[in-house]
Amino acid sequence: MKKFFILFFALLSFLKAEPSLDELADFTPMFAIRSLETGISLSPFRKTSKRLEDQNWFLKEIVANDELKARDMHAKDLPFGYVQFISPRGDDICLAVLSEKSFGTKSCKQDLQDGTMQTIFSIIPMTNGSIQIRSLTNGGNQCMSTFPDSSIAIENRFGLGECLLDRSIVTVLSKLFFFSPAIIEASAIY
Repeated sequence: MKKFFILFFALLSFLKAEPSLDELADFTPMFAIRSLETGISLSPFRKTSKRLEDQNWFLKEIVANDELKARDMHAKDLPFGYVQFISPRGDDICLAVLSEKSFGTKSCKQDLQDGTMQTIFSIIPMTNGSIQIRSLTNGGNQCMSTFPDSSIAIENRFGLGECLLDRSIVTVLSKLFFFSPAIIEASAIY
């Protein structure tokens, strides 16, 4: 009987499901993007998904080529590279800037092909441990920020605003973000 169980579990290990995105070499472990001002995570799926996992992201580095650098007016001043934030829903679903006051999702590959740069971001480290997240839409002159607007629910008040390019100056909290551990369901410990 013992041999049967060993053989059974050995067989199961060979039939392992496909690796999750955070097990692949191109992706980081899952994390949440949070506002330093409100602590709220940025997620376009908050109202459409019951899964907590969908409020998280993976980070994928984009290789900076000459064409990409030419479209970024701060490529020389802020040489921090470029990334896409990938949804746990699939490896071709990226966080995208839809307008100056809203974020959504878009095909990662399509955005790179059509050159709109809605899914391309650059992470600017600040001296206090937080970050600014610069969008490459409109030449890379704007960063993620939160904004006051009582007609919009607080968890949807993410948009773009002017970046603070001097990293040594402490800026207003609405322009600062941090990466936190993934938002997932807790498991009971017995």
